[in-house]
Amino acid sequence: MELKLMIQMVRKRLWLIVAFVVICTAGTGLYSRYMITPAYEATSTLIVNKMNMDQMGARGLDINEITSNIMLINSYKVIITSAAILDKVVQQHPDLQASSQDLADNLQVITAQNSQVITLKIRDASYDHAMNIVNSVSQVFQKEIPRIMKVDNISILDTAKPQKHPVPVSPKLKINMAIAFAASFLLVVGIVLLLEHLDDTIKNEYDVERYLELTTLGAIRKMNKRDLRTRTSARTKNQAGENYAPLSQ
Repeated sequence: MELKLMIQMVRKRLWLIVAFVVICTAGTGLYSRYMITPAYEATSTLIVNKMNMDQMGARGLDINEITSNIMLINSYKVIITSAAILDKVVQQHPDLQASSQDLADNLQVITAQNSQVITLKIRDASYDHAMNIVNSVSQVFQKEIPRIMKVDNISILDTAKPQKHPVPVSPKLKINMAIAFAASFLLVVGIVLLLEHLDDTIKNEYDVERYLELTTLGAIRKMNKRDLRTRTSARTKNQAGENYAPLSQ
């Protein structure tokens, strides 16, 4: 019975639920499409391995050296975002028009577990600007790491390439609208149920039996103005027909 009542409550204010969800979802879509500045992402990858291919062929894979390189990656992650690298990037590439703090805030350094690959990602409102930043950071880091760590084991595996039609990574219109739909639906249903719970007026015979513990003997159906006009018009026609009925011979 409680579930039935909840369904009735929702159906009673269904127009409010639909209107609220549609407005919130459409508003989120319009805001994401026209108000949020698109962000583009550029990626560059580095590999930690100081042996070249000839040395690897002659000596074979050195597991201890690979393990040592993997252990160094955590240190490299900190060094990449440090002032020692980013200040050099700003000095050597003034065309980037960014401070070292801006670079540190936007630069993402990603590594996979037990992997020698380091991925650098930059998000910016311009793809070309993001591409120039991530490639510059990669190049400066590769040049500076021998001076800092006294070891030359960084190679650039891949750089960000120019794109004619870059695709923004944010905002994600469909995901934002889906989240807005779900959140607005749950919110408005919760509000409707709360309003119904706080409403202590008696609306039907079930409320009379439930709250007053009385048995209902009858009910008066609610009439709207259209029903009233229809009944009045029908009664008038019946009366007119009776007044003008022909006399029988």
